[in-house]
Amino acid sequence: MSKARAAARAERQAAAASRVAAAQARTEREAAERARRERRELTWRRVRLWQHGPAFRRHKEAWAALATLVLVILLLSYLFTSSLGAVLFVALVLLIASPALVMLFLDRSRK
Repeated sequence: MSKARAAARAERQAAAASRVAAAQARTEREAAERARRERRELTWRRVRLWQHGPAFRRHKEAWAALATLVLVILLLSYLFTSSLGAVLFVALVLLIASPALVMLFLDRSRK
């Protein structure tokens, strides 16, 4: 009887050890998969740097309005002066003033 008990106990211990080993292998596999997925996402994020983020999508109409305003100002400066030098000067002024224009059109902290 005690030999049967010892054999049963040894069998239970072997089964428990195999379950522990399987669980450990599963957690290692999941950790490796998670690390691989995170590395792949980080690489993809680095590749996608040129793409616009969610803030751009939220303000897409405001960016379009700002671009339209700039083009209209450049067109009017050419129509009124017929001088490319004046148009380049206006473009330079708009480039220098672009942070203020962006704050004017896209800053939602004041609204």
